[in-house]
Amino acid sequence: MSSNPQIPGLDAERVFPELSGHTRDEVLRDISQRLAQTGAVRDAEELARHLIERERLGCTGVGSGIALPHCKLKNLSGIVVAIGRCPEPVDFLAPDGTFISLLFLILSPADAPALHLQALARVSRWLKTPGVADRLLRATTKEEILDVVREGQAQPQVVHG
Repeated sequence: MSSNPQIPGLDAERVFPELSGHTRDEVLRDISQRLAQTGAVRDAEELARHLIERERLGCTGVGSGIALPHCKLKNLSGIVVAIGRCPEPVDFLAPDGTFISLLFLILSPADAPALHLQALARVSRWLKTPGVADRLLRATTKEEILDVVREGQAQPQVVHG
């Protein structure tokens, strides 16, 4: 999978099934370092600083143990999405009190606020697809996570009302 049609900016090399860290800041530093190693971002420390600052404004937890940390960066040419799994849930100070096990990190160019909001909305909507969040939370390997992403893309979105 080089790119995901419903989640632009998500590449297989940006799926990290075993993030390290016991605190929110440690986990955000770890995923920042891993993204720098893939070449997705230039400066891991700058990214970690932006993500930690964003979390201090308000937790990006969306419920059910999932967070959508996000920020805008200079020198980024397009959307970057990464998925990270915490083997031990981490306290992100989520509104529902649930510790975070899964991160969907969304980065966008600083000069593209509309693109940033579109990416956040798309991932958030996709995570609300029945069964997707549960399957992602049960996935423990990179391949299992990617399988859920692929399956989630193949299923039509059904609106119940």
